[in-house]
Amino acid sequence: MKGTMDLISEPLYPNIKPFEWELALFKSKPVRRLKHLAHFGAGALVSPVVHSRYEHTIGVWKLVSLFFPDAINLRVAAILHDIGHLPFSHAVEVPLGFDHHQLTRNYIQEQEITHILESVEIESKTIIDLLDMPTVITGKGKVLGLDHLDSFFRDTYMSGQLTKLPGSILANLTCTAEGIETDRETGCELMTLILADHQLFLSPYMVAVDRLLAEAVKAHWLAIDKVDKYQFARMTDADLIFMLQHSPSDKARQLIDTILFNPAQIKISKQASVNSYPISVRKIYNKLPRVNTTCLNEANRMEEKLAGLAFDEQYVSV
Repeated sequence: MKGTMDLISEPLYPNIKPFEWELALFKSKPVRRLKHLAHFGAGALVSPVVHSRYEHTIGVWKLVSLFFPDAINLRVAAILHDIGHLPFSHAVEVPLGFDHHQLTRNYIQEQEITHILESVEIESKTIIDLLDMPTVITGKGKVLGLDHLDSFFRDTYMSGQLTKLPGSILANLTCTAEGIETDRETGCELMTLILADHQLFLSPYMVAVDRLLAEAVKAHWLAIDKVDKYQFARMTDADLIFMLQHSPSDKARQLIDTILFNPAQIKISKQASVNSYPISVRKIYNKLPRVNTTCLNEANRMEEKLAGLAFDEQYVSV
């Protein structure tokens, strides 16, 4: 059992005993690949938030299993929900024209995952359909789901902003069919974490690093004869860094070298220059916990606080 717990051990939540077939999913190549993808995107290269999508996946699975221990399909969906992510997660997805949701659907239907699911009489399509609809993983409507609950806990833990470990907070949370519900005091604590996480990953600097990484990949693609998007989508972060460091493109090599070793050279300005790239805030996640069946933001104007993090278009250069 020690080897089993080593595989799915993480510091934030109580231990959950996995089914054998869940362990098989955690050991599968599509899920193990998540160990080599930064959950925080390119920001992991310049910040303390360095956990992988594998730890995040374990966290979401633990939360689902804790609140819904008998919901087998939901437990499967939690393990597989992120397997379509690209190297450095969201940093390159939109700029390079990928859809990690579609990639997730594709990977679930491949032989390795399908074989494990069939061993417990679960159809791949059942899990795909579940991931395509609002559930407690995503949260329904404007209610906080378990996927982002783990992100807010884990990101703020890694960045040193979490003052109380989630294990002590979970006792005050329930998860309904819509998502997280809690008391007002705990809801305010969660709001503080949500705002803190947004302030970090939506800061101009973090957005700029993501943009520079995407520009490095674009420069590399322009310098080679043929782009194999199928191969690229299955890369790890280390694969991508190696590719850019050995790119025939001077620009690609310069950009990745700056991100890795000279991030202080990254400059952000309100004025465009010849070699600058525009940056703006990505999607703001505005789902919040419910308190006494009322969305917390209705009483605390949380939406306004989150919207206030958006900044006018700025420009990054190196």
